[in-house]
Amino acid sequence: MKGNTFLYEIARWVAAAAAIFCLLWMFGGNTVSNADAREVADAVIETIDMENMLEADNQLIKRFYGLDPSAFESCILYYPNTNMMAEEVLIVKLKDMSQQDQVRAAIEARIETQKNTFEGYGVEQFEMLTNNAVVEVRGNFILLVVNSNSAEAQKAFLKAI
Repeated sequence: MKGNTFLYEIARWVAAAAAIFCLLWMFGGNTVSNADAREVADAVIETIDMENMLEADNQLIKRFYGLDPSAFESCILYYPNTNMMAEEVLIVKLKDMSQQDQVRAAIEARIETQKNTFEGYGVEQFEMLTNNAVVEVRGNFILLVVNSNSAEAQKAFLKAI
């Protein structure tokens, strides 16, 4: 009987610790960062070969993502200098946390559009979109990286914000 009580006590403490961990995980990622978006972008692009990439203007951001950059605190996009590549880096600093779903949906739509574009003939690019596209939403910052070095770019993003 004493053995069962001891096991129940341990199970209770484990459950409490797991609940605290889950709460921290769920709500800890939605904190507002005061980091400068340009500095975050610089940290991310340091991890990527940018030789064949250009920085987009607001018009291209609207065309590719359907987002109005003036609605956000900052919106930075790097895209390939040729239509034969799928690599992209998008960093958005939100004005309001309620914009998260809108930006996430625009990113998911862009990834699907790109997959449809490269499916069938751009095998390497399609695989990059399928296996190396990283979307990270952390509070008021959102990152999309489509690159063979996306994991390192994601780490740089998280460290910079």
